[in-house]
Amino acid sequence: MIKIIFAILVIFCMMITPSGAATDLLSPNGITISLVNQNPQPAVSGDTVEVRFGIENTGSDTISNLMIEMIPEYPFTLVSGEPAVQKITTLSSYQYGDNMQVVTYNIKIDQDALAGGHELKLKYYYQGSTSKIEKSITIDVKGKEMAEIIRIDQTNLVPGKQSSLNFTINNVGKAPLKNLVFNWVNDAKIILPVGSDNTKYIKYIEIGDSVELEYQVIADPNAPPGLYELKLYLTYNDPLLNADKEISTIAGINVGGGTDFDVAFSESSDTQTSFTVANIGSNAAYSVSVIVPSQNGWQVSGSNSMIIGNLNKGDYTVASFNLKARQQLPATQGQDASRRNVSERSSQNYSSQNSPAQGSQTLKIQINYTDTMGERKSLDKDVIVSQAAAIGAATIDAATGMPVGRQRAPQQNAFTTYQWYIAGFIILVIGGVYYRKYKQKKLIESLPANLDDLDK
Repeated sequence: MIKIIFAILVIFCMMITPSGAATDLLSPNGITISLVNQNPQPAVSGDTVEVRFGIENTGSDTISNLMIEMIPEYPFTLVSGEPAVQKITTLSSYQYGDNMQVVTYNIKIDQDALAGGHELKLKYYYQGSTSKIEKSITIDVKGKEMAEIIRIDQTNLVPGKQSSLNFTINNVGKAPLKNLVFNWVNDAKIILPVGSDNTKYIKYIEIGDSVELEYQVIADPNAPPGLYELKLYLTYNDPLLNADKEISTIAGINVGGGTDFDVAFSESSDTQTSFTVANIGSNAAYSVSVIVPSQNGWQVSGSNSMIIGNLNKGDYTVASFNLKARQQLPATQGQDASRRNVSERSSQNYSSQNSPAQGSQTLKIQINYTDTMGERKSLDKDVIVSQAAAIGAATIDAATGMPVGRQRAPQQNAFTTYQWYIAGFIILVIGGVYYRKYKQKKLIESLPANLDDLDK
Protein backbone atom coordinates (compact mmCIF):
# COMPACT_ATOMS: atom_id res chain seq x y z
CA MET A 1 0.00 0.00 0.00
CA ILE A 2 2.83 2.39 0.89
CA LYS A 3 4.47 1.65 -2.44
CA ILE A 4 1.29 2.51 -4.28
CA ILE A 5 0.97 5.84 -2.47
CA PHE A 6 4.63 6.70 -3.22
CA ALA A 7 4.17 5.91 -6.88
CA ILE A 8 1.15 8.18 -7.04
CA LEU A 9 3.13 11.01 -5.42
CA VAL A 10 5.97 10.60 -7.94
CA ILE A 11 3.59 10.70 -10.86
CA PHE A 12 1.88 13.78 -9.40
CA CYS A 13 5.22 15.59 -8.99
CA MET A 14 6.13 14.79 -12.59
CA MET A 15 2.84 16.22 -13.75
CA ILE A 16 3.12 19.50 -11.86
CA THR A 17 6.72 20.30 -12.89
CA PRO A 18 5.92 21.69 -16.40
CA SER A 19 2.92 23.45 -14.96
CA GLY A 20 5.19 25.12 -12.46
CA ALA A 21 7.41 26.35 -15.26
CA ALA A 22 4.39 27.76 -17.06
CA THR A 23 3.31 29.42 -13.83
CA ASP A 24 6.71 31.03 -13.54
CA LEU A 25 6.36 32.25 -17.12
CA LEU A 26 3.11 34.04 -16.29
CA SER A 27 4.11 35.24 -12.86
CA PRO A 28 5.68 38.59 -12.09
CA ASN A 29 8.90 36.74 -11.31
CA GLY A 30 8.92 35.12 -14.74
CA ILE A 31 9.74 36.46 -18.24
CA THR A 32 9.85 40.23 -18.90
CA ILE A 33 10.30 41.95 -22.27
CA SER A 34 11.22 45.60 -22.66
CA LEU A 35 12.46 48.01 -25.35
CA VAL A 36 16.20 48.49 -25.08
CA ASN A 37 16.53 51.11 -27.82
CA GLN A 38 15.50 52.04 -31.36
CA ASN A 39 17.44 53.59 -34.19
CA PRO A 40 16.56 56.24 -35.21
CA GLN A 41 14.91 57.74 -32.18
CA PRO A 42 12.25 58.78 -32.83
CA ALA A 43 11.47 56.67 -35.86
CA VAL A 44 10.33 58.49 -39.00
CA SER A 45 7.20 57.54 -40.90
CA GLY A 46 8.06 55.93 -44.21
CA ASP A 47 11.51 54.87 -43.01
CA THR A 48 13.02 51.69 -41.52
CA VAL A 49 13.79 51.48 -37.82
CA GLU A 50 15.86 48.95 -35.89
CA VAL A 51 14.31 48.01 -32.55
CA ARG A 52 16.08 45.95 -29.85
CA PHE A 53 14.11 44.14 -27.16
CA GLY A 54 15.61 42.90 -23.88
CA ILE A 55 14.41 39.45 -22.63
CA GLU A 56 14.91 38.87 -18.89
CA ASN A 57 14.21 35.91 -16.57
CA THR A 58 13.46 37.06 -13.08
CA GLY A 59 12.42 33.59 -11.96
CA SER A 60 14.40 30.85 -10.21
CA ASP A 61 14.02 28.31 -13.03
CA THR A 62 16.01 28.03 -16.22
CA ILE A 63 13.85 28.43 -19.32
CA SER A 64 14.57 26.58 -22.52
CA ASN A 65 13.37 27.09 -26.10
CA LEU A 66 11.58 30.41 -25.55
CA MET A 67 10.01 31.75 -28.77
CA ILE A 68 9.67 35.53 -29.41
CA GLU A 69 7.25 36.45 -32.22
CA MET A 70 6.55 39.92 -33.66
CA ILE A 71 2.97 40.60 -34.86
CA PRO A 72 3.06 42.92 -37.95
CA GLU A 73 0.19 45.40 -37.55
CA TYR A 74 -0.29 48.91 -38.90
CA PRO A 75 1.80 50.99 -39.04
CA PHE A 76 4.57 48.38 -38.67
CA THR A 77 5.69 45.72 -41.13
CA LEU A 78 8.74 43.49 -41.17
CA VAL A 79 11.51 44.31 -43.59
CA SER A 80 11.60 41.79 -46.41
CA GLY A 81 13.57 38.68 -45.36
CA GLU A 82 13.32 39.49 -41.67
CA PRO A 83 11.98 36.52 -39.58
CA ALA A 84 8.96 37.21 -37.41
CA VAL A 85 9.86 34.48 -34.86
CA GLN A 86 13.18 34.30 -33.01
CA LYS A 87 14.27 31.56 -30.58
CA ILE A 88 16.10 31.89 -27.30
CA THR A 89 17.54 28.45 -26.56
CA THR A 90 18.39 28.99 -22.89
CA LEU A 91 17.45 31.74 -20.49
CA SER A 92 19.03 31.04 -17.12
CA SER A 93 17.41 31.76 -13.82
CA TYR A 94 17.81 35.34 -12.61
CA GLN A 95 19.25 36.37 -15.95
CA TYR A 96 18.40 40.07 -16.17
CA GLY A 97 19.96 43.53 -16.25
CA ASP A 98 23.26 43.57 -18.11
CA ASN A 99 22.95 39.83 -18.68
CA MET A 100 19.60 40.01 -20.47
CA GLN A 101 19.09 38.39 -23.84
CA VAL A 102 18.58 40.92 -26.73
CA VAL A 103 16.37 40.30 -29.76
CA THR A 104 16.60 42.67 -32.76
CA TYR A 105 13.98 43.41 -35.44
CA ASN A 106 14.16 45.65 -38.49
CA ILE A 107 10.72 47.02 -39.25
CA LYS A 108 9.24 49.42 -41.79
CA ILE A 109 6.95 52.25 -40.70
CA ASP A 110 4.08 53.18 -42.98
CA GLN A 111 4.64 56.49 -44.77
CA ASP A 112 1.18 57.71 -43.72
CA ALA A 113 1.77 57.03 -40.03
CA LEU A 114 1.00 60.03 -37.88
CA ALA A 115 3.46 61.32 -35.37
CA GLY A 116 3.18 59.87 -31.86
CA GLY A 117 3.51 56.61 -29.97
CA HIS A 118 2.38 53.41 -31.78
CA GLU A 119 1.98 50.01 -30.16
CA LEU A 120 4.21 47.18 -31.47
CA LYS A 121 2.85 43.76 -30.44
CA LEU A 122 4.99 40.76 -29.49
CA LYS A 123 4.11 37.23 -28.36
CA TYR A 124 6.30 34.83 -26.37
CA TYR A 125 5.78 31.18 -25.63
CA TYR A 126 7.51 27.80 -25.29
CA GLN A 127 8.39 26.04 -28.48
CA GLY A 128 5.52 23.76 -29.47
CA SER A 129 3.13 25.28 -26.93
CA THR A 130 -0.24 26.72 -27.89
CA SER A 131 -0.31 28.96 -24.84
CA LYS A 132 1.02 32.40 -25.84
CA ILE A 133 1.39 35.65 -23.97
CA GLU A 134 1.04 38.99 -25.79
CA LYS A 135 3.11 42.05 -24.96
CA SER A 136 2.71 45.59 -26.37
CA ILE A 137 5.64 47.98 -26.54
CA THR A 138 5.35 51.63 -27.54
CA ILE A 139 7.49 52.82 -30.45
CA ASP A 140 7.87 56.58 -30.93
CA VAL A 141 7.19 57.66 -34.50
CA LYS A 142 7.92 61.10 -35.90
CA GLY A 143 5.96 62.22 -38.94
CA LYS A 144 7.83 63.83 -41.80
CA GLU A 145 7.48 67.59 -41.81
CA MET A 146 6.62 68.86 -45.22
CA ALA A 147 5.23 72.20 -46.26
CA GLU A 148 4.42 73.52 -49.67
CA ILE A 149 3.28 76.83 -51.09
CA ILE A 150 0.27 75.58 -52.92
CA ARG A 151 -1.33 78.73 -54.32
CA ILE A 152 -0.82 82.37 -55.24
CA ASP A 153 -4.18 84.02 -55.74
CA GLN A 154 -2.97 86.79 -58.05
CA THR A 155 -1.17 86.19 -61.32
CA ASN A 156 -1.67 89.62 -62.93
CA LEU A 157 -0.67 93.01 -61.57
CA VAL A 158 -1.55 96.35 -63.15
CA PRO A 159 1.44 98.75 -63.09
CA GLY A 160 1.04 101.52 -60.53
CA LYS A 161 -2.06 99.97 -58.93
CA GLN A 162 -1.98 98.63 -55.37
CA SER A 163 -3.21 95.05 -55.23
CA SER A 164 -3.62 92.28 -52.68
CA LEU A 165 -1.28 89.30 -53.15
CA ASN A 166 -2.04 86.16 -51.08
CA PHE A 167 0.18 83.12 -50.55
CA THR A 168 -1.25 79.85 -49.15
CA ILE A 169 1.09 77.53 -47.23
CA ASN A 170 -0.13 73.98 -46.62
CA ASN A 171 1.20 71.36 -44.23
CA VAL A 172 1.28 68.21 -46.36
CA GLY A 173 3.49 66.27 -43.99
CA LYS A 174 2.69 63.93 -41.11
CA ALA A 175 3.77 66.21 -38.30
CA PRO A 176 2.85 69.72 -37.18
CA LEU A 177 4.98 72.59 -38.41
CA LYS A 178 6.34 75.12 -35.94
CA ASN A 179 8.10 78.48 -36.07
CA LEU A 180 7.77 79.12 -39.78
CA VAL A 181 9.22 82.16 -41.55
CA PHE A 182 8.06 83.06 -45.08
CA ASN A 183 9.40 85.73 -47.41
CA TRP A 184 9.57 86.49 -51.12
CA VAL A 185 11.94 88.51 -53.31
CA ASN A 186 11.70 90.07 -56.77
CA ASP A 187 15.29 90.67 -57.85
CA ALA A 188 14.24 93.13 -60.56
CA LYS A 189 12.48 95.25 -57.89
CA ILE A 190 9.52 95.68 -60.20
CA ILE A 191 7.11 94.19 -57.62
CA LEU A 192 7.45 95.50 -54.09
CA PRO A 193 5.41 95.22 -50.86
CA VAL A 194 3.74 98.30 -49.41
CA GLY A 195 2.63 98.82 -45.83
CA SER A 196 4.90 96.03 -44.53
CA ASP A 197 8.09 94.20 -45.34
CA ASN A 198 8.29 90.97 -47.33
CA THR A 199 8.56 88.63 -44.30
CA LYS A 200 5.75 86.90 -42.39
CA TYR A 201 5.97 84.71 -39.28
CA ILE A 202 3.80 81.66 -38.54
CA LYS A 203 3.81 80.01 -35.13
CA TYR A 204 2.12 76.68 -35.90
CA ILE A 205 0.39 74.72 -38.69
CA GLU A 206 -1.41 71.50 -37.79
CA ILE A 207 -1.26 68.42 -40.03
CA GLY A 208 -3.42 68.98 -43.10
CA ASP A 209 -4.08 72.64 -42.27
CA SER A 210 -3.07 75.69 -44.26
CA VAL A 211 -2.31 79.34 -43.57
CA GLU A 212 -2.92 82.28 -45.90
CA LEU A 213 -0.50 85.20 -45.91
CA GLU A 214 -1.61 88.51 -47.40
CA TYR A 215 0.60 91.26 -48.82
CA GLN A 216 -0.21 94.62 -50.35
CA VAL A 217 1.99 95.08 -53.41
CA ILE A 218 2.52 97.57 -56.24
CA ALA A 219 4.16 96.98 -59.59
CA ASP A 220 6.38 99.76 -60.92
CA PRO A 221 4.23 102.15 -63.03
CA ASN A 222 7.03 102.29 -65.62
CA ALA A 223 7.58 98.54 -65.73
CA PRO A 224 7.56 97.03 -69.23
CA PRO A 225 4.76 94.48 -69.58
CA GLY A 226 5.93 90.92 -69.06
CA LEU A 227 6.37 87.97 -66.71
CA TYR A 228 8.44 88.60 -63.58
CA GLU A 229 9.96 86.03 -61.23
CA LEU A 230 9.24 85.85 -57.52
CA LYS A 231 11.59 83.81 -55.35
CA LEU A 232 9.75 82.21 -52.42
CA TYR A 233 11.45 81.06 -49.21
CA LEU A 234 9.94 79.09 -46.30
CA THR A 235 11.93 78.16 -43.20
CA TYR A 236 10.68 75.98 -40.34
CA ASN A 237 12.11 74.04 -37.41
CA ASP A 238 12.89 70.35 -37.97
CA PRO A 239 13.09 68.66 -34.54
CA LEU A 240 14.48 65.49 -36.12
CA LEU A 241 17.61 67.30 -37.17
CA ASN A 242 17.30 69.92 -34.43
CA ALA A 243 17.88 72.54 -37.11
CA ASP A 244 15.99 74.87 -39.41
CA LYS A 245 14.87 73.52 -42.76
CA GLU A 246 14.36 75.77 -45.78
CA ILE A 247 12.16 75.34 -48.83
CA SER A 248 12.81 77.57 -51.81
CA THR A 249 10.85 77.80 -55.02
CA ILE A 250 9.84 80.33 -57.67
CA ALA A 251 6.59 81.71 -59.05
CA GLY A 252 5.72 83.94 -61.98
CA ILE A 253 3.66 87.15 -61.80
CA ASN A 254 2.53 88.90 -64.96
CA VAL A 255 2.74 92.69 -64.95
CA GLY A 256 0.48 94.26 -67.54
CA GLY A 257 -2.93 93.25 -68.80
CA GLY A 258 -5.78 95.55 -69.71
CA THR A 259 -6.17 99.30 -69.81
CA ASP A 260 -8.89 101.95 -69.90
CA PHE A 261 -9.99 104.63 -72.32
CA ASP A 262 -11.63 108.01 -72.27
CA VAL A 263 -13.76 109.01 -75.24
CA ALA A 264 -14.91 112.60 -75.74
CA PHE A 265 -16.80 114.45 -78.47
CA SER A 266 -14.37 116.54 -80.50
CA GLU A 267 -16.13 118.35 -83.33
CA SER A 268 -18.87 118.00 -85.91
CA SER A 269 -19.38 119.19 -89.46
CA ASP A 270 -21.97 118.59 -92.13
CA THR A 271 -20.18 115.43 -93.21
CA GLN A 272 -18.35 114.03 -90.16
CA THR A 273 -18.47 113.82 -86.37
CA SER A 274 -15.13 113.34 -84.61
CA PHE A 275 -14.27 111.85 -81.21
CA THR A 276 -11.04 111.92 -79.23
CA VAL A 277 -9.96 108.49 -77.92
CA ALA A 278 -7.31 108.51 -75.15
CA ASN A 279 -5.56 105.61 -73.40
CA ILE A 280 -5.87 106.63 -69.74
CA GLY A 281 -4.79 103.25 -68.28
CA SER A 282 -1.41 101.91 -67.20
CA ASN A 283 -0.77 99.58 -70.14
CA ALA A 284 -0.43 99.88 -73.85
CA ALA A 285 -3.30 98.81 -76.11
CA TYR A 286 -2.73 97.11 -79.44
CA SER A 287 -4.87 96.92 -82.59
CA VAL A 288 -7.39 99.37 -81.22
CA SER A 289 -10.63 99.76 -83.15
CA VAL A 290 -13.48 102.18 -82.48
CA ILE A 291 -17.03 101.09 -83.32
CA VAL A 292 -20.36 102.90 -83.25
CA PRO A 293 -22.79 100.02 -82.62
CA SER A 294 -26.37 100.05 -83.83
CA GLN A 295 -28.47 102.01 -81.34
CA ASN A 296 -31.65 104.02 -81.04
CA GLY A 297 -31.40 107.68 -81.96
CA TRP A 298 -28.34 107.44 -84.18
CA GLN A 299 -27.47 106.35 -87.68
CA VAL A 300 -24.05 105.91 -89.30
CA SER A 301 -23.66 106.39 -93.02
CA GLY A 302 -20.82 104.28 -94.40
CA SER A 303 -18.53 102.27 -92.13
CA ASN A 304 -19.37 102.19 -88.42
CA SER A 305 -15.88 101.08 -87.36
CA MET A 306 -12.43 102.58 -87.57
CA ILE A 307 -9.06 100.96 -86.82
CA ILE A 308 -6.70 103.39 -85.10
CA GLY A 309 -3.80 100.98 -84.41
CA ASN A 310 -1.73 100.93 -81.21
CA LEU A 311 -2.09 103.37 -78.33
CA ASN A 312 0.55 103.60 -75.62
CA LYS A 313 -0.54 104.79 -72.19
CA GLY A 314 -1.18 108.52 -72.30
CA ASP A 315 -1.57 108.60 -76.09
CA TYR A 316 -4.70 109.73 -77.91
CA THR A 317 -6.06 109.89 -81.43
CA VAL A 318 -9.20 110.99 -83.31
CA ALA A 319 -11.87 108.75 -84.81
CA SER A 320 -14.44 110.22 -87.23
CA PHE A 321 -17.77 108.90 -88.52
CA ASN A 322 -20.50 110.06 -90.84
CA LEU A 323 -22.99 110.27 -88.01
CA LYS A 324 -26.61 111.38 -88.09
CA ALA A 325 -28.94 111.86 -85.15
CA ARG A 326 -32.44 110.49 -85.49
CA GLN A 327 -35.18 112.76 -84.15
CA GLN A 328 -37.83 110.54 -82.63
CA LEU A 329 -41.22 112.18 -83.23
CA PRO A 330 -44.63 110.89 -82.14
CA ALA A 331 -46.59 109.17 -84.90
CA THR A 332 -49.35 111.84 -84.84
CA GLN A 333 -46.78 114.48 -85.64
CA GLY A 334 -45.20 112.56 -88.45
CA GLN A 335 -47.82 113.43 -91.06
CA ASP A 336 -47.80 117.10 -90.07
CA ALA A 337 -44.04 117.13 -90.31
CA SER A 338 -44.19 115.63 -93.82
CA ARG A 339 -46.47 118.47 -94.97
CA ARG A 340 -44.08 121.21 -93.98
CA ASN A 341 -42.61 123.03 -96.95
CA VAL A 342 -38.90 123.41 -97.40
CA SER A 343 -38.84 127.13 -96.78
CA GLU A 344 -40.64 126.76 -93.44
CA ARG A 345 -38.28 123.96 -92.34
CA SER A 346 -35.25 125.99 -93.39
CA SER A 347 -36.36 129.01 -91.41
CA GLN A 348 -37.00 126.87 -88.34
CA ASN A 349 -33.60 125.16 -88.61
CA TYR A 350 -31.89 128.47 -89.12
CA SER A 351 -33.62 129.75 -86.04
CA SER A 352 -32.53 126.71 -83.99
CA GLN A 353 -28.97 127.22 -85.19
CA ASN A 354 -28.83 130.57 -83.50
CA SER A 355 -30.64 129.51 -80.31
CA PRO A 356 -28.83 127.90 -77.34
CA ALA A 357 -28.74 124.07 -77.09
CA GLN A 358 -31.77 122.70 -75.32
CA GLY A 359 -30.18 119.41 -74.17
CA SER A 360 -27.83 116.57 -75.06
CA GLN A 361 -27.87 113.03 -76.42
CA THR A 362 -25.89 109.98 -75.36
CA LEU A 363 -23.98 107.99 -77.96
CA LYS A 364 -22.58 104.54 -77.14
CA ILE A 365 -19.11 103.87 -78.54
CA GLN A 366 -17.37 100.50 -78.32
CA ILE A 367 -13.59 100.13 -78.14
CA ASN A 368 -11.95 96.79 -78.95
CA TYR A 369 -8.27 96.22 -78.26
CA THR A 370 -5.63 93.58 -77.52
CA ASP A 371 -4.02 93.82 -74.08
CA THR A 372 -0.39 93.15 -73.19
CA MET A 373 -1.20 89.46 -72.52
CA GLY A 374 -2.54 88.99 -76.03
CA GLU A 375 -6.20 88.82 -75.01
CA ARG A 376 -8.82 90.62 -77.04
CA LYS A 377 -11.00 92.88 -74.87
CA SER A 378 -13.95 95.19 -75.38
CA LEU A 379 -15.12 98.32 -73.54
CA ASP A 380 -18.32 100.34 -73.95
CA LYS A 381 -18.22 104.08 -73.42
CA ASP A 382 -21.13 106.53 -73.28
CA VAL A 383 -20.31 109.86 -74.89
CA ILE A 384 -22.42 112.96 -74.27
CA VAL A 385 -23.06 114.82 -77.53
CA SER A 386 -24.65 118.25 -77.14
CA GLN A 387 -27.92 118.96 -78.88
CA ALA A 388 -26.26 121.61 -81.02
CA ALA A 389 -23.61 119.13 -82.13
CA ALA A 390 -26.28 116.53 -82.82
CA ILE A 391 -28.13 119.03 -85.01
CA GLY A 392 -24.90 119.88 -86.76
CA ALA A 393 -24.51 116.20 -87.52
CA ALA A 394 -27.55 116.33 -89.82
CA THR A 395 -30.58 115.20 -87.84
CA ILE A 396 -32.92 112.72 -89.55
CA ASP A 397 -36.66 112.70 -88.88
CA ALA A 398 -37.59 109.12 -87.99
CA ALA A 399 -41.15 109.65 -89.31
CA THR A 400 -40.31 111.10 -92.70
CA GLY A 401 -36.72 110.00 -93.23
CA MET A 402 -35.88 113.55 -94.32
CA PRO A 403 -33.22 115.83 -92.80
CA VAL A 404 -34.65 118.08 -90.12
CA GLY A 405 -31.47 119.09 -88.43
CA ARG A 406 -29.46 122.20 -89.00
CA GLN A 407 -29.25 122.85 -92.70
CA ARG A 408 -26.94 125.20 -94.43
CA ALA A 409 -28.25 128.79 -94.25
CA PRO A 410 -30.10 129.66 -97.50
CA GLN A 411 -27.68 131.06 -100.03
CA GLN A 412 -28.29 134.61 -101.23
CA ASN A 413 -29.12 134.73 -104.94
CA ALA A 414 -27.19 136.88 -107.45
CA PHE A 415 -29.86 139.56 -107.55
CA THR A 416 -29.78 140.02 -103.77
CA THR A 417 -26.01 140.17 -103.76
CA TYR A 418 -25.64 142.60 -106.68
CA GLN A 419 -28.96 144.46 -106.49
CA TRP A 420 -27.37 147.85 -105.84
CA TYR A 421 -24.98 147.43 -108.72
CA ILE A 422 -27.87 146.48 -110.98
CA ALA A 423 -29.94 149.44 -109.78
CA GLY A 424 -27.06 151.79 -110.44
CA PHE A 425 -26.52 150.31 -113.86
CA ILE A 426 -30.20 150.71 -114.74
CA ILE A 427 -30.15 154.28 -113.52
CA LEU A 428 -27.12 154.98 -115.66
CA VAL A 429 -28.79 153.44 -118.69
CA ILE A 430 -31.98 155.38 -118.17
CA GLY A 431 -30.04 158.54 -117.57
CA GLY A 432 -28.07 157.95 -120.75
CA VAL A 433 -31.25 157.46 -122.74
CA TYR A 434 -32.80 160.59 -121.38
CA TYR A 435 -29.64 162.57 -121.98
CA ARG A 436 -29.47 161.40 -125.55
CA LYS A 437 -33.08 162.41 -126.20
CA TYR A 438 -32.37 165.74 -124.59
CA LYS A 439 -29.40 166.35 -126.90
CA GLN A 440 -31.44 165.41 -129.95
CA LYS A 441 -34.21 167.80 -128.91
CA LYS A 442 -31.78 170.68 -128.53
CA LEU A 443 -30.30 169.93 -131.90
CA ILE A 444 -33.69 170.02 -133.58
CA GLU A 445 -34.61 173.29 -131.90
CA SER A 446 -31.47 174.95 -133.15
CA LEU A 447 -32.30 174.24 -136.82
CA PRO A 448 -34.11 176.97 -139.07
CA ALA A 449 -37.90 176.89 -139.09
CA ASN A 450 -38.17 176.00 -142.76
CA LEU A 451 -35.73 175.14 -145.46
CA ASP A 452 -36.68 178.15 -147.56
CA ASP A 453 -35.32 180.46 -145.04
CA LEU A 454 -32.25 178.33 -145.18
CA ASP A 455 -31.94 178.93 -148.90
CA LYS A 456 -32.21 182.70 -148.43
